[in-house]
Parts: sequence; C-alpha cells; structure tokens
Amino acid sequence: MTMLYHTMGFVLSCCDHQEADRRYTAYTTDYGKIDFLARGGHKPLAKLTPHLDSLAEVRLLIVFGKTFITVAGVDRMRSFPQLSNQLSLLSLAKAGLHLVDLGTKEQERDPAVYELIQTWLVFLNQQKDVSPERAAFLLGSFMWKLMATTGYQPELYRCLSCRRPVERSSYRWHGLKGGVVCETCVRIDEATWFTARPLDDETLKLVRFSLQQPFADQLRPHLPFEALSRYHELVESFIISHFPTIPANSLRASCLVFSGC
Repeated sequence: MTMLYHTMGFVLSCCDHQEADRRYTAYTTDYGKIDFLARGGHKPLAKLTPHLDSLAEVRLLIVFGKTFITVAGVDRMRSFPQLSNQLSLLSLAKAGLHLVDLGTKEQERDPAVYELIQTWLVFLNQQKDVSPERAAFLLGSFMWKLMATTGYQPELYRCLSCRRPVERSSYRWHGLKGGVVCETCVRIDEATWFTARPLDDETLKLVRFSLQQPFADQLRPHLPFEALSRYHELVESFIISHFPTIPANSLRASCLVFSGC
C-alpha cells in the first residue's frame, strides 16, 4: 500500500533527471533535507514545476519509494514577491539556500535550520536593494548563523586552549580548530598553533556582530573595505575547515557575479 506524507519545505536546488523528470532537494520540517523526483517535471506543461521552481515555502505531498522519494502534490503556502522583482535580492536568497544545501546532511531534521531559512527569506523580502558589499556581509552573517545552528559555532570570546577571555589585540584566529587563541598559548605551543593567523579587533567585532545580531541590524554597521576583506578571509577559512561540501565560489564572489548584487 502506497503511503503519502505531507510536509512543509523550501526547495534548495534542482536539476534534470533522465529525459522527462526533475530532481529536487528541499529542506523540510519533518525530514530535514531530502531529495525527491518530480515525474514528468521537465515537460513544458508539468503542473508541479511552477510551484517547485518558485522561491516559496511549499506544502509537499511525497511518497517514499524503494529507490526514490517522489512528489505527488505541491501547494505554495508563502511566496516572497519582492525577491522576484530584484535580481540582487533573488541572488542573495538563492545563495543562502545553496549554503544550506551544501552545509547540511540528508534526513537530519533540525527545526532551527528551517526557522533560519524562514527568517532569511522574510528579511530579504522586506528589502528594496542591497549593495554588493552589504550583500556579501549579509551572506557571511547567514553562514555564521547556519554553522552555529548546525553545531559549529566558533569560539569568539575565550581562548581555545587555556579558556581564558581573550584580551584586545592579543589573539589569533584558527579556522580549523574553530575560533580565537591567545598569543600566550601560541607562544607556549607553537607546534599546535603554527597555522593561526593574525586577527585584529575590528574584524573580530564584525564577526561577533554578524553572528549574534538579527539580519535587520546587519544593515547598520559601517563596513570598511580592509576590515570587510579580512572578515571574508575568516568566513572562507571556516567554510573550508568545517563545511561538508565547499562552495565553488567564495561568498563575496557569488554576490559580485550578479549585476546589482
């Protein structure tokens, strides 16, 4: 007997499958990230494809088969019309969903990740436009929040080694070990911390702010070019060290690819 299941979700990515089908990846409330097939989804008159290809929160009717999960029905529950009107916002929204796709494992349910996706899209849908620099900073903030949600929150206040609070201008950054280490510990054990890189107070402040504050507040701080460049160096080092799959482009480059973003 075929069993049908309902779940809410956001489509993260899609690709063609064989001649007529389409394969989708979605993050759902009940099953976490899942891959499923839309039979005939590649055909011009496919009924499900318009709902699945739109940036929206959808209600899925799915069937768990022996080989594939198949979608039997789709209802669009919440749309984000402002994103469709601005290429910069649409690109930024999809870049965030792409990070969720790369940074999560299949069928590991996490309501906090789902809530983060909701918050991200609702926030972007309320904006009119963002500059390339602000877009890259926002995407970095989304990455930090996603990593913290999935169990990889960086240590930004205490030394990774001695666990004492770090003092101003007296620490370094270690992406692989996940946070800051004080200069004293670096000197004591150079073999362990030899790859730790210098980190200044202004850049650390940006990382702390982007991780802790809501997205709306990320529109306020001034973004000096040099500090923003160092900020993204930290972002990329953390992604390379802890993401299950490393993005093909840096977060900053992904925002600069699109005109207006």
